[in-house]
Amino acid sequence: MAFFRFLLYKSLAMRFGILLVVFSSLFSCSDIEKDRQVKKINVLTNSVEKLKIALTQYKISNVPEKKLAVYTVIKRIKSYYLTDTIDYQFAKKMNSYKVVKTSLKNLDGDYEKIRIALREEKIALRKLKSDIINGFGQREKYDEYISFEKNKTKKIKILLDEYIYKKKEFAIAFDSLHPLLNDYSIRLEEKFKDK
Repeated sequence: MAFFRFLLYKSLAMRFGILLVVFSSLFSCSDIEKDRQVKKINVLTNSVEKLKIALTQYKISNVPEKKLAVYTVIKRIKSYYLTDTIDYQFAKKMNSYKVVKTSLKNLDGDYEKIRIALREEKIALRKLKSDIINGFGQREKYDEYISFEKNKTKKIKILLDEYIYKKKEFAIAFDSLHPLLNDYSIRLEEKFKDK
């Protein structure tokens, strides 16, 4: 009888040992999965930080001053350009300058949209990372969520690249047209006041 009891205990101990090994391997696999997912989120978070730095570097400085300067030049020219004929080259420059005015307004709005999107993405990644670390939510969908956030980050990068390109175009147009048209508008105003 003692022998059978010994075999029974040994059998139960082996089953418990096997269950313990199975459970520990399952938990270690989930830990490996968790580590992989957290690393992916860390990479995305670093990407968002780099995009934020790039956005800050390409911010248009003195937007209100530039808006006022453009508005002032256009108003002066409208007020003091009094001729029966329009010079074709001058009209072309004015049209380009009006595009500069519109693009300045659009760039300022685009900057804010990208800045807000980056801030929201950073918050979303922080929450997702916390959920993964703590095991909250639907664990089987973590990879899907990470993929979704990765696509959002890619879209923000595309918007930032477009913003940078448009900002460079704006800078070239503004730097070439504003000094010329500002001087011209001042001369027109002086001529008008001399009359």
